[in-house]
Amino acid sequence: MLSGDSMERRVQFAGILMLLGLLVEAFCLFWTRPIGFVLFLGIGGLLLTFGVLMYLLAVLSRHHPEP
Repeated sequence: MLSGDSMERRVQFAGILMLLGLLVEAFCLFWTRPIGFVLFLGIGGLLLTFGVLMYLLAVLSRHHPEP
């Protein structure tokens, strides 16, 4: 599932985190209990936030080879 060099793996992992966050948020939209909103923000929001931050760190920490 996770293949390639370290940057590709970090970007793939960030994508997986964001996808899980979106799935949690989609599930919570159909759940009519009050705890659904807490899960929507707590778990779904954190997964999305961590995914975006991991993506940005992967892009910013890329090492360029010397010519």
